[in-house]
Amino acid sequence: MTAPAAPSIRDRRDDLAETAAAIAACRAADAPSRDLDARIARAVFPALAALPPVEPGVWQGEDGGRVRALRYTGSRSAAATLVPPGCWIDAGGSAVTVAGAEGEWTGTHPVEAIALCIAALRARLAGPP
Repeated sequence: MTAPAAPSIRDRRDDLAETAAAIAACRAADAPSRDLDARIARAVFPALAALPPVEPGVWQGEDGGRVRALRYTGSRSAAATLVPPGCWIDAGGSAVTVAGAEGEWTGTHPVEAIALCIAALRARLAGPP
């Protein structure tokens, strides 16, 4: 049995583009939505794109079970799972900052969970592959 191939540069670029698109969608959002949760989940877990969607934020797993995106845009605790390891969250008002040894990334949105999604996705975009 051989080890899986390392992600190609093209795959990494596609992942970065998905993350950037998810950030843009978060910035444009008026309110939490399952469509946006699904977009974020696909950016963080690219393999979801290969699964058939059942409804927004829910996919049919290979075993027939359901794979569900967390409610990232409506729950601060769900959005916090997007924060990269080794980083922490600073919040104040409509701005949320994810900080770590490599820098700080801020998200601003009237919905705190969405602001945290923006900051966490920006940190992921800037971080290692």
